[in-house]
Amino acid sequence: MAQISSYPSVTPQLGDSILGSNVYDSAGNAVKGNPTVQFSFTNVKTLLNQQYVEKLSASSTVSPLTPGNNNTGLSLVFGPAQGTSDSDVMIDAAGKVTFNATGSYSIQQVYYAGANAASGNIIFNFKTIQNSATQVGPTSTHSFVSASNNSRERIVITSLVNITQKGIYYNFWVQNPTSGATGFLAGQTVDGSWATAVPSAQLIITKTQ
Repeated sequence: MAQISSYPSVTPQLGDSILGSNVYDSAGNAVKGNPTVQFSFTNVKTLLNQQYVEKLSASSTVSPLTPGNNNTGLSLVFGPAQGTSDSDVMIDAAGKVTFNATGSYSIQQVYYAGANAASGNIIFNFKTIQNSATQVGPTSTHSFVSASNNSRERIVITSLVNITQKGIYYNFWVQNPTSGATGFLAGQTVDGSWATAVPSAQLIITKTQ
């Protein structure tokens, strides 16, 4: 077989095809052996043009959420239960997020961290646990120094996950380790006519359509 560089170059058309490995089928199930297949540029374009649609937006008004200045950590809650088994994704009152449909999801975690005035270096570690057993992705570490009781450090963690099996569930954890000063996650009241306070923890999940 000749080297690829020896073949002529042409402008691709939507009806043309490229080679690739079939890793998952249309239902999100793993394909045995990852066979080599053809992908048309039309289908590749359709895949890339997918839009993420919001499936869940939950926030906690519990303030403060204090994981404790130790190495145990705290399983986070994001307000009341939302969704049903007919929803693509649902969450219970304890913060357990269950995916009822396979597909690609974007998960955005937003936290507002605080501490007592003139505190030292505050460290927060965040992780995602699947099915109460396996960590998904790396631990995310954030640190800051508090200036006052009302100071807040906004922390945003965004991840993309491919859910290949219905019923998979996630829990989100925070840890304030002993190596840092004591901190907490806390909302904040907004002055003026803005009635909705800033939440201590927020979770936004979108899915490709």
